Amino acid sequence: MPSRGKLARLALLAVSSGLLFGVDLGSIGAAIHPMAEEIAMSTLQTESVVSGAKGGAVGGCLLGGALMSSRGRRFTVAVSVIPFVIGPIFLIFATSFAELLLGRLLMGFGIGLASVAAPNYLSEVVPPALRGIFEAMYELGIALGMLGAASINLGIEHFDQHGGDCPLGNCWRYQAGMVPLGAAFPLLLAVLLVPESPRWLMSMADSDDAGLLAALEAIQELGRDGATVRLVAARGGTGPPTTTRTTDDLVSLWDERHEAAGSPLWSARTAETVGFERSRETRIKTRHVLLQTFRDIGAILSGAAHVPEGAHSGLLLAIAAAILNQACASTSLLVYTQHVLQEAGVSNRETQNSLSLAVVAAKALGVILGLMLVNRVGRRMLLGWGGALSALLILVLAVGAAYKNVAVLLTGMSGFVLVFYTTWGIGYWIVVVELTAAGGPRFSGASQSFATATLFATGWLTSLTFIHVISLGPYGLLIYAGVAVLMALFAAFLLPETSGRSLEECGELLQSTAAPLLGESSDSQEVSHSPSERSSLN
Repeated sequence: MPSRGKLARLALLAVSSGLLFGVDLGSIGAAIHPMAEEIAMSTLQTESVVSGAKGGAVGGCLLGGALMSSRGRRFTVAVSVIPFVIGPIFLIFATSFAELLLGRLLMGFGIGLASVAAPNYLSEVVPPALRGIFEAMYELGIALGMLGAASINLGIEHFDQHGGDCPLGNCWRYQAGMVPLGAAFPLLLAVLLVPESPRWLMSMADSDDAGLLAALEAIQELGRDGATVRLVAARGGTGPPTTTRTTDDLVSLWDERHEAAGSPLWSARTAETVGFERSRETRIKTRHVLLQTFRDIGAILSGAAHVPEGAHSGLLLAIAAAILNQACASTSLLVYTQHVLQEAGVSNRETQNSLSLAVVAAKALGVILGLMLVNRVGRRMLLGWGGALSALLILVLAVGAAYKNVAVLLTGMSGFVLVFYTTWGIGYWIVVVELTAAGGPRFSGASQSFATATLFATGWLTSLTFIHVISLGPYGLLIYAGVAVLMALFAAFLLPETSGRSLEECGELLQSTAAPLLGESSDSQEVSHSPSERSSLN
């Protein structure tokens, strides 16, 4: 098991990558009304700006999948910071709808890159027993980002309401621009403290001894048991170490890949003669990989014969989870909390922000509870009860909206947010990695990118239509309650139990259970590949 220091670095990456999404969600809500008033935007334009971040995230997810394959998981996380720095600057100085929309799209693009790369990276470097907790830390980062942004925005609103003078003009520019800008820099620090994913390095190395050495060095930097003794032997050229038995998943995988390559590092060739110079064939261009990603997604969805068994059904399950996660208005409700309160009769903006802080705090508490539960209950139970209780609490929210009772309304909102982020909020980021594991190094990345792009696309559509849906009154909220019921049914009848399994074991489970359940194409199921053939395909 890695030391606490090694795990702390990974935890910092998990939390700081989630901060981008969380600060975005927590900052835009307080700025909606003053921003719309100053720029003179219509309701549709306002919805477009608010939902623009999720629209940009769709593109970020798809490009992120290509970058992960061609340049690495860690590299992609680092690149996500760039658009998240540029986007807020546009918002700070925006004078038109187009500038606001562009800034929000850029912020979303960075969120999309981080959202697909960070969970993927964590799933590949964290021990299986801790994978659920670390994937949940990404959601914890979102919660902390929202809580921090909401708290700062409340202070800005208080300053504005009591005669303060914001140098840039209306204080919404600080709420929507300056606050998100500061969230980008912790992620830069976190990326500098962790190595590239050994699994990605091994997939790029194939039988190259330099690549295998780089992967082993990354495993050793992660503090995995058995890596140091192998690295000493490889660098010294003294032959295999005397003790090679290990229970570590990464070290065992490296042993298999190294042996399959003919054990090149157990020779007299030392590290001084080995440089990790990628060959021309290995140095793949991102544009080529992006096009290949789209082709791979099409092959997976169609159940092509060359796609590993279980990848088709795993992607369908991941897509279903992504749609349900956002179609219940889980993030839209957080973004539009102030608007919902205004519809219920709360007209003072400072009061709106104060009450919305309670909803954001419920999200943070939900994630903390989820961290405590994620390794204690199975995935199906966690998501099943989450869907059922979410449906009940949305009904409470609808009753509060019907009678314009702020106390009942706030109870329904806070309760729903608490339950959702205890269960589905952290659950999606865990199960999407586990459900797509059957695709192997090549197809799992494409599957995760497409599933998470679907998540943001659904969130974009939900946010784009949220004001119109709640304008229908309490009956509009029943749509979201119906989605929550579907969430419970999905977990009970379709979701396989992947808790406590390695990624390789999750892939095997999908091959044996999920494919028959969803009707994997017969052509895909009839093709059987040997390990060497699968390696060449992946």
